[in-house]
Amino acid sequence: MNPTDPRDTDQRPDDDRAIITPAVTWLGTGRMGEAMLQRLLAGGIQARVWNRTPDKLAGLLASGATHLASPALSDAPVAFSMVLDDTALDALWQAEDGILSGSRPPQIWADCSTVSPRASRRAAEAAAARGTAFVCAPVSGNPSVVRAGNLIFAVSGPPAAIAAIQPLLDIIGRGTHVVGEAHQARVVKLCVNLVLAVLAQALAEALVLGQTEGVRRADLMNFINDSAIGSPFTRYKTDAYVALDLKPAFTAEGQRKDLRLALQLAAEHELPLPQASATEVQFSRLIASGLGQGRDFASLILLAARDARLAIEPEHAHGGTPET
Repeated sequence: MNPTDPRDTDQRPDDDRAIITPAVTWLGTGRMGEAMLQRLLAGGIQARVWNRTPDKLAGLLASGATHLASPALSDAPVAFSMVLDDTALDALWQAEDGILSGSRPPQIWADCSTVSPRASRRAAEAAAARGTAFVCAPVSGNPSVVRAGNLIFAVSGPPAAIAAIQPLLDIIGRGTHVVGEAHQARVVKLCVNLVLAVLAQALAEALVLGQTEGVRRADLMNFINDSAIGSPFTRYKTDAYVALDLKPAFTAEGQRKDLRLALQLAAEHELPLPQASATEVQFSRLIASGLGQGRDFASLILLAARDARLAIEPEHAHGGTPET
C-alpha cells in the first residue's frame, strides 16, 4: 500500500477516517477554485463543496460534487481552500461554523489562496490547536491554465502532509515546487505576482512608446516574444495588448491586492521596493479611472495610452497558449 495514494485507506490510530481518501472538502469556488475542483472531480475524487454564495455551485454539483452546508460539517480528512484574501481566510476558521469548529476537523488543510504570511500563520496556529496540519499551496496560473492542466503549485508546510496530498496536487496541476516547511510559499507567490505586475506595466509603456513612433503593437510584441525577454507570459498576453482582448484572466483589483501584500511584507522588513511601489500607483490610477473595470490587468495599456493622449485600437494578433 502506498500511503500517499489518495485511494489508499491507511488510518492513524486516533482517527477512524482514512488519512487520504477519494473524498475531499473544498472551500471557496471562485473562478480559480471551481476550475481546480473540476480537475479533481474529473480525476475521480469525490468532493463536498462549500461556498459563501451557494448559488454559484450549480456547475460543480452537476459534475458530481455534493453541497456542504457549512465548513463545520466537513468530515473528509483533507480540506482545500481557495478564497479571495486575508479576511476570507480568517473567516474560514474564526467563524462559529468554521472548518476547525466541527467534531472532526480535517487532518490536513491545504490553502491555495494568495494571502499574507501573517494570515497564513494565524490559520496554521489555529489548525495546529485542533491537530490539523496546515499546508500553504498557492498557485501560478488562471482558470484557462487550470483547465489545460498546466497549473503549478508553490508548497510549504509539514513534509509528511505535503507528501500525503501530492497525488491530489498532481491531479489538479502539472508541477509542485516545495519551497520550505513553514510559510515560504506565500512569499514565493507574492514575489511572482510582483514581477508580473511590474512586467505588465513595462509592456504597456513600451507598446505605447512604440506606437507614438508608428510601430505596430503586433510587430513589437512579435519581436519581444522572439527575443531573450520573451516568455510564456508575454506570448499569452499578446492578444490582450495587441487585439485589446481584455477578458479578465486576472483583474486589476486582484493584481493590486497582491502587489499591496508584497509591499506590506517589505515594509515589515524596512525594505524599499521602488519599482513595485511605482507600479502600485499605476494600478491604483487604473482602478480609479474606471478603465480597468471588468477587464484584465493588461488594461494598463489603456491608461498608458490615455496618458500619452494616444488613440488606441485593436490590431490583429495571434497570442500563444497560456502556460503560466
